[in-house]
Amino acid sequence: MKNLLFTITFFLVSVLSAQCVSGNCDNGYGVKKYKDGTMYVGEWWNGEASGQGTVIWPDGSIYVGEFIKGLYNGEGTLLTEINFYVGEFHKNLPDGSGSMFMNEGVYVGEFKEGKMSGKGFFQHRDGTIEESLWKEGKPVGNVFIKRENYILRKE
Repeated sequence: MKNLLFTITFFLVSVLSAQCVSGNCDNGYGVKKYKDGTMYVGEWWNGEASGQGTVIWPDGSIYVGEFIKGLYNGEGTLLTEINFYVGEFHKNLPDGSGSMFMNEGVYVGEFKEGKMSGKGFFQHRDGTIEESLWKEGKPVGNVFIKRENYILRKE
């Protein structure tokens, strides 16, 4: 998640030094390239990424989805070298329903402000599925049922 925040911050700082290389980067569809090599291809409104678009960073990270006033908002997909997220975004963070694939395993469920929060399922690398309510990225409650490859937590 730290890499996600760094990437977003880096993109926003880079906005100050950019060049429209094709199309209309004020109100329309255009391609803007930033000094650091980051590129945005998509819809623009009043000089900000708004509508459908794609951001590609020099490290190979990519975001494809909806923007509002330069921020990830709505449905989107974010791929970094450590995470792969598909779902809803709000103000640049996973927020709403989504799926995140990470080194520790796969989480499918609800997110709030970039963290697993709400009802969700986490499949650990060993195959164990943990069903729980989540708060700030951690399962909430005590183990209610535990079987081979399945854990249910309840408050």
